[in-house]
Amino acid sequence: MKARILIVEDENIVAFNIQTRLQALGYSVTAVISSGESALQKVAETRPDLVLMDIKLKGKVDGIQAAEQIRTHFQIPVVYLTAYTDEETLNRAKVTEPYGYILKPFEARDLGTTIEMALYKHQIEQQLREREQWLATTLKSIGDAVITTDSQGLVTFMNPVAEALTRWNAEEVLGSDLCHVFQAINERTRELIENPVKLVLQEGVTVGLENHTLLITKDGNEIPIDDSAAPIKNDAGNILGAVLVFHDVTEQQEIQALLEKTNEELEGRVAESIVQLRETNEQLRQEIFRRQRLENDLRLALEKERELNELKSRIIATVSHEYRTPLTTILSSADLLEHYDSRLTPEKKQKHFQRIQSSIKYLTKLVEDMLIVQQAEMGTLDFSPASLDVEQVAREMVNEFQLNPANQHPILFECQGTCTNVILDEKLLKLILRNLLSNAIKFSPDKNPVRLELRCEPSQVVFQLSDGGIGIPSTEKAQLFNPFFRCSNIGVTPGVGLGLVIVKECVDLHRGEIFIESEVGKGTTFTVTLPIPENPTGRVGAAVT
Repeated sequence: MKARILIVEDENIVAFNIQTRLQALGYSVTAVISSGESALQKVAETRPDLVLMDIKLKGKVDGIQAAEQIRTHFQIPVVYLTAYTDEETLNRAKVTEPYGYILKPFEARDLGTTIEMALYKHQIEQQLREREQWLATTLKSIGDAVITTDSQGLVTFMNPVAEALTRWNAEEVLGSDLCHVFQAINERTRELIENPVKLVLQEGVTVGLENHTLLITKDGNEIPIDDSAAPIKNDAGNILGAVLVFHDVTEQQEIQALLEKTNEELEGRVAESIVQLRETNEQLRQEIFRRQRLENDLRLALEKERELNELKSRIIATVSHEYRTPLTTILSSADLLEHYDSRLTPEKKQKHFQRIQSSIKYLTKLVEDMLIVQQAEMGTLDFSPASLDVEQVAREMVNEFQLNPANQHPILFECQGTCTNVILDEKLLKLILRNLLSNAIKFSPDKNPVRLELRCEPSQVVFQLSDGGIGIPSTEKAQLFNPFFRCSNIGVTPGVGLGLVIVKECVDLHRGEIFIESEVGKGTTFTVTLPIPENPTGRVGAAVT
């Protein structure tokens, strides 16, 4: 069953948009509230599973104040909706311990992910609180006095029986050295007995006090006791602390006639207590392991969410920058042509028209590249292999770049083998060559030659493109085929980081492979291998008919 969610948002259009998206995701919206005061009342009435809270609300109670009261009085998780990221607002919001933040504007996927993570985190915390309460109740209900310490011998827990025997209150001694709280002497020698927990923490063994032991209480009284101390270990065998169990044996000494029988009963009680403590110790170890594992899962999920947010931010920044520059060029040239047409020479007018056309072509290619990447990710990119002359296609691509006036790089083309009548997708092949040639020219010094080698073998076609450009940092090779990734050494060279993504998708559709050899400052070589169908006629590269 999907969660019930209360929306607190004072902008009606935004609130309606959020409600529509939540319902599309399958959530139930209990109400849409526009003020903090009304939100507190509605939470008390409906008890939703989660509250989406706008930080900036009109009225006396803003979103942060309302969230604080909801956390204090109802223990219901709150996720903030905000367009404000200033430090003061975030610091105020952190105090309320929210279960997440959603920055406006947002995507439906981000909304759903944040809500599910918040509900999961709240559920886990609730389970942990119940488990901790259960364990504390178990220890408090044990008939013996129980004191636990951490690995440094500092008191972490004292049950009511231990409080009664030592005359210390648990609140007084938490965090104190056990030696200050638990002091015992030998009844006969009156010598101070070494604290058993100290030996437990040193050697990791269970220790019991000698007979005739007297506990010195806070008020100086002496109580004959019997006790034992055991280590608390994790699954790796590391000592996390110790537990000390003891009880008053005054009655044993007062009734000498029943000493033997009483001793037998005490031994049974001690044995039962040890079993209980071992079971509790095991439960504690399991709970600790479970909490370490849950925290790790949550940490991984948060890290993944952070990576996705960073990718989204990089995409937005990259695309907006790449659109802004050509749009500015178009606007500038159009403005000059509109207002100064009579003053411009035909040559200058032609120059401005060319700038507009170049910018439009750049924007068109950017959109086409993004559509190709989207089609590839959705599995809808068309793959239609047919018989073609690979050498002719390669020469056409080389000529296309050679005839471009902006290109200052000679392209050296070499072909080995017979490359006619080969079954490949011509459109995807051109995308591969165009993007590889474009990158080689873009990231190489002017007039530096680019070499393209084509080799046709019986079972595959191999393209090898080499340049003497800036090279690729070795630590960044693994990210080259990630959308919108750009190497750290490209400087201000234009581009959005989609060319190699398109190359990889086109190669994958051919079931081919791509290899990279590169050294910073010396150049890069891309090797693409595309398999071809088996040749029933025995000729290299012949199409299957």
